[in-house]
Amino acid sequence: MLFILSGEIRTYLLSEEGREVTLFRLYPGELCVLSASCVISQITFDTQMTAGPDTEVLIIPANIIAALKEKNLYVRCYLYELATKRFSDVMWAMQQIMFKGLDRRLAEFLIAEAERTGSDTIRMTHEQIAQHISSAREAVARMLKSFSEDGLVELKRGAITLRNKNGLNCLK
Repeated sequence: MLFILSGEIRTYLLSEEGREVTLFRLYPGELCVLSASCVISQITFDTQMTAGPDTEVLIIPANIIAALKEKNLYVRCYLYELATKRFSDVMWAMQQIMFKGLDRRLAEFLIAEAERTGSDTIRMTHEQIAQHISSAREAVARMLKSFSEDGLVELKRGAITLRNKNGLNCLK
């Protein structure tokens, strides 16, 4: 099991063709129980994880988690609660991909990232954004260009500045 001390971890599925679908992201203070098969043995799919720059994690060995789970009902309930939350995150991600257009997903991501970082300037590449919203870099670049032409964002190399949050919110 992983405990995020600093940085960020992106958890995703990887297809045989190399397509990535982001399931959820983890931030400092959060635990990842989907990587601990000892918590729920019925989880039978493989996920990939990528750590962002300056990420530190505490790795808790599976045998320790399994022993705690067997000996302490409160630990077991907490682990199941965490697993349920992550499953909810995964279902939300699938709903986004299946039922929302790229414009809405991108607008939501930009607003959420600005709120998370406390800055209207998002320092990410188009490729990084595409990975987070499970899209192609080219499609994200086209949509950002359209947002820029509409005055919603300002594009600079390696940075996107939100210029009209209300306009982006209308896309959500």
